[in-house]
Amino acid sequence: MKKFGRKETIYLRGESAHTLYRLEEGLVRIVELLPDGRLITLRHVLPGDYFGEEALEGKRYRYTAEAMTEVAVQGFDPRAMNHEALHAVARNLARQMRRVHAYEAHLQTGELRSRIARYLLFLADTPASFRDEKGLYVTASHEEIADATASTRESVSKILSDLRQEGLIATAYRKVYLLDLRALEEAAEGVLEAA
Repeated sequence: MKKFGRKETIYLRGESAHTLYRLEEGLVRIVELLPDGRLITLRHVLPGDYFGEEALEGKRYRYTAEAMTEVAVQGFDPRAMNHEALHAVARNLARQMRRVHAYEAHLQTGELRSRIARYLLFLADTPASFRDEKGLYVTASHEEIADATASTRESVSKILSDLRQEGLIATAYRKVYLLDLRALEEAAEGVLEAA
């Protein structure tokens, strides 16, 4: 078992893919660097999920894997895995792809306000969510939110400021408190309040 801290890289795009990973604890994001220098989040890896699937082909990693929280991962040599273990990996990767299509592909479409609200609600159901005396919050920087919603940090900051002024969220260093889940769900669906 190997542990990584928040923002640590598990593997980089272009490295030889010898290891298949299973996330035991925490939240990992798979990212791609775009030609314009921006990162885009392609998928999130939840506990129990496998990632680094390029190791199954013995190729190079196509994307970068980064810890969004403190994480624990188990590494596997695919050549040493039996048929049953490889079948479990294939089932898990298929479930992840369904999740990407069902939950994350829509983060790239629609108005930015809706995409940000959807992403905050998505994070609320992952290991990136916590509770303290102020309530439910998710850990994500403005940059990570921008990467996950095909946006820019500046645009995210503006939308978060609007949501904060409307009383839907509160912010602290790398924390976004979800104060009004119903209103966030309406924002995620693109429902605008009547002025």
